[in-house]
Amino acid sequence: MKKQGLWILALLWAFVPEVWVLPAYAAPLQFKDVLTTMFNKSPDLQSSRLQTKMREAETAQVEGALDMRYGANAGISNEKAPTTSPFAATETNAAFVAGNVVKPFADGSTLTGTLKYNRAELIYPASVNPAFQSSPNPLYQHQIDLTYRYPLAAGKGNPNYTFQKEAGDAEEKAAGLRVAVLKEQLAAQAIGLYAQFVLNDLSVEVAEDAVLRAKQLLNNQKKRENFGLVEKEDRYQTEALVAARKLQLAQAVAAEKSAQTALNRLMYQDADTPLSVSFAAPEVRITSVADMLNKAQAKRPIFQVLDAQYAAAESRLSMVQSAGDYQLDLVGQVGTRALDGSAGTAFAQGFTVDDRYIGLSVEFSDVVGNKGNRATIEKNVLVLESIQIERSKARLDLESEIAKLVDAIRSAETTLKASAKQVQAERKKYRAQVARYKKGRTPTSVVIQFEGDLRAAELRYLIQQVNKGVSEYQLALAMGELASLNPASGEPQ
Repeated sequence: MKKQGLWILALLWAFVPEVWVLPAYAAPLQFKDVLTTMFNKSPDLQSSRLQTKMREAETAQVEGALDMRYGANAGISNEKAPTTSPFAATETNAAFVAGNVVKPFADGSTLTGTLKYNRAELIYPASVNPAFQSSPNPLYQHQIDLTYRYPLAAGKGNPNYTFQKEAGDAEEKAAGLRVAVLKEQLAAQAIGLYAQFVLNDLSVEVAEDAVLRAKQLLNNQKKRENFGLVEKEDRYQTEALVAARKLQLAQAVAAEKSAQTALNRLMYQDADTPLSVSFAAPEVRITSVADMLNKAQAKRPIFQVLDAQYAAAESRLSMVQSAGDYQLDLVGQVGTRALDGSAGTAFAQGFTVDDRYIGLSVEFSDVVGNKGNRATIEKNVLVLESIQIERSKARLDLESEIAKLVDAIRSAETTLKASAKQVQAERKKYRAQVARYKKGRTPTSVVIQFEGDLRAAELRYLIQQVNKGVSEYQLALAMGELASLNPASGEPQ
């Protein structure tokens, strides 16, 4: 009959719908998984990456300073004006076409090409003999000029382009590094929430163990009460202990739920998403604070951001300083000239050098006092000084942080060993006292007190263990050695 019942259960289970199958527990959530999920969904990171793309666009915009520019215009006109001479034209019909091309160069020089093609027709009164009229009429004029301007002082080397491009490249680099700085800030927040969930999760286990011990003690006490070995007042004490441990378990479960909600929301997922964590602290080699500080400064993006900002500020200072120079330009011009009564002939002769223009000139200008430029230079110098101060402050802050974390880890290692020994001792003490209690050699109140001592020791050990892990995570973050922030670890950059 028993075997038949087992077969029936097996058949029923075979036909149970798939929706009734319990889901398998997901793999334990590691800290790098928290960061990966958070980085993928963080709107702050998305916004920061957009800022980087905007900087890239601004850098490309600077390149446009060397783009060739061209233009053209055309028009017609009619002019009728009074004249004092009976032989002068009283009306002029004109038409023109003009174009220009300007090409700036990286050395600051500029080449400009212009073309002008005009047609002018004079209208005379009917009383004017054609012999006294201007000839040829209409008249066509064609002119082509090439002008090369080379700066000898202000503008030499094209500082507006060169230094602005250098500043743009540095600011683009700084914008990209700010993404890494933001990821560090998010990681620092994640460490706290991740550790809090781990602590609350383990606290539930400690609370469950405490409830189990209290129930075992109560069950043993009820048996002894049935034989008249203990009084019901002793049972009341143990029942109160069970109630207290159940309350502590309920509080631990509520705290775990709150920490789960906070960690889930940090990862931008549903607050009720089940979590199972695996807390493994990173390994950081502890040396002298000075050595660790130098290594951290070479790896931390905040210092790279400041270096990029300093380079950009230097380029802008150089650009402003060059703007204060006097202007001394060497200008060379060559051109062709054509004038004829035939439209085609005038146009064709404009491309020959039969009639031409050659000129060379020097242009000079300066600003008296130049107070505005001096003030701008001073402002940019102050920007450089402020970045230097910020860099020094960042180094001092990092040095203090590393020193505190190293001290916290070393202290935690010592106290954690002592705490582990205390837990072992409290367990031995409690078990021995329970054994004596079963033989009626110790009162209930002492057993309850010893159980409380054991629970307190387990909680202290748990808190110290998690705090040590938090300090190790924070030190790895401060050193720039947190693997979860390494591009090679697979997180989106």
